[in-house]
Amino acid sequence: MAQNSDTIFINGLYTYTNDKSYIVSKNSLNVEKFNELLSDPKVQQHIKENEGYLKFVTMLSKAGKPYSKLENNNYKEVTSKEHSPDRNNEDDDGLPF
Repeated sequence: MAQNSDTIFINGLYTYTNDKSYIVSKNSLNVEKFNELLSDPKVQQHIKENEGYLKFVTMLSKAGKPYSKLENNNYKEVTSKEHSPDRNNEDDDGLPF
């Protein structure tokens, strides 16, 4: 498993580009490498947090090569006070005018 910070790359899953407009992507799966990935404790935690699903995104590198990594679930809810700290929220009725 290759890691860069908190990024977990999907080892064993390969995505290929193609010339046909009706094919979204071509993929292959190295089962042995993928099984190793699934046994990683961080990946097991990701699967548990996602109700049994391994959620990943496929992206393009700067060189144009596709790669996949686990989807990051560390989304933070932003409060209105954080979004607009200069507003006086006491009198805010939610209307834009």
